[in-house]
Amino acid sequence: MTARNISTKYGIAVILLVLATAAYFIYNLQSSNKLPVVQPAPDFELEELGGSVFKLSEQAGKVMLMEFMFTSCPDICPATTYNMVLLQDELKKQGIFGENVQFAAITFDPNTDTPEVFQAYAERMGIDQSGWSLLRGDEDYTIQKAKEYGIAVQRLADNQFVHTVTSLLLIDANQQVRKVYRMGEEMDNGLILKDIRSLLKER
Repeated sequence: MTARNISTKYGIAVILLVLATAAYFIYNLQSSNKLPVVQPAPDFELEELGGSVFKLSEQAGKVMLMEFMFTSCPDICPATTYNMVLLQDELKKQGIFGENVQFAAITFDPNTDTPEVFQAYAERMGIDQSGWSLLRGDEDYTIQKAKEYGIAVQRLADNQFVHTVTSLLLIDANQQVRKVYRMGEEMDNGLILKDIRSLLKER
């Protein structure tokens, strides 16, 4: 074997090693950028405004942004819904709202939030129900389900509620909670859009 052949083979081996190393670092960089799994998303069955049953496990394949709330909340819940409507409008521009990305709002207060009240809230806030499910059910059941998601809820003497401010969750297409956000004015819509796009790429 000539020195030239040895040199050529050595050069090819070096190139292959460099490419393999680069691929390894790119793969690990992409993996490190993935959102971690917080927990499996507990399944639940609640009623939509039209009376049909909404079962979380039947929504597999979609990315979901889900809030626990109540419509008579004076501050953080309407601020959260307002920000979600802004996100909804941006996702509609991108043509992925409803088809690939779904929103859900679950009320703690079904006695006050009747279908009529919830519907009026949706119209007032600009909620597009083609990709947004408004859900209600038995109060104790809903509070228990919120607890399974790590959300504490307490009814006060004046029939208002206090709850964990991190009651906004991002669920991936495999029914796993991947991010928990603070609600209200502290929401970072740009970050949430980025996280949604990241989960869509994983599907």
